[in-house]
Amino acid sequence: MKSQTGRLKDTESKSADGIAQNLAKFPVARTDRVADQVYRQLRQAILSEEIAPGARLRENEIAAALQVSRTPVREAISRLIGDWLVREVNSGTGGVEVSDMMAEITEIYFIREALEICAARLAASRITPEQLQKLDSLVKEAHHASFKERVRINQEFHLTIAEAAGSPRLLAMVRSFREYFGSRRWISRQDSKMARHALIDHKKIVAALRSNSPDTLERLLRKHLKLGWHELLTSAENG
Repeated sequence: MKSQTGRLKDTESKSADGIAQNLAKFPVARTDRVADQVYRQLRQAILSEEIAPGARLRENEIAAALQVSRTPVREAISRLIGDWLVREVNSGTGGVEVSDMMAEITEIYFIREALEICAARLAASRITPEQLQKLDSLVKEAHHASFKERVRINQEFHLTIAEAAGSPRLLAMVRSFREYFGSRRWISRQDSKMARHALIDHKKIVAALRSNSPDTLERLLRKHLKLGWHELLTSAENG
C-alpha cells in the first residue's frame, strides 16, 4: 500500500500532465517577447479554465510544456500574481496555485462596470464618426449572426466604445476585466433572449453616443450590463 506521500506525488504527477496537455493548446510563437507570450498564454488558459482553479503551476513544468526557459516563465508567474490570478502557497511542493475567480466574480463585475461606464462617458465627447460607423456596422451584423459570431461582435462593440474614450490605459483595463467573462462557464449561459435584449440596448447606446449624451449613455450602459449580469447569475443558480 502506498504511503500518503506517495499518493500525493501520484496526484501531483497526473495534475502536471493535465496542465501540460492544456498548455500545449497555447503554443508560444517566436515573434514577440517570450515572457509576454508566456504571460498571455497562461492568462488565457486560466481565464478560459483550461487550467482549473486550485491547479498548481511550477516553473519547470510550464517551461517544459511551452518549450521555453524558466526565466520568462518566472516573469510571467510574477505578473499573474499581480493580476490575482494565482497565489503563492506555503508548502514544500513549490509553485503557485490558480485562484478561484468565481469566489470574487461579483467584485470583479462591479470593477468592470465602473471601468466601462467611465470609458463610455469619455467616449460620449470623443468618439469619431468612423467609430460610430463601426458600431452601426456591428449592430447591423449582429441581426443575422450565429451564436459564436454574436459573442465576438458583442466584445468588439464594447471595446470600440472603450477605445473611443481615447485612453490606452483605460482600454487595457476594460479589456482585462472583460476577459473574466469570456470562459465557457459564462458564454454557455447566454441565450437568444439575452441576445435580443443586447441588440436593442446596443442600438440605444449608439444613439446616445451619437447625441453626445453622457448621462443618458451611463444610464443605458449600466442597465445593459446589469441585465446581462443578473441573467447569468440566474442561469448559474438554476444549474
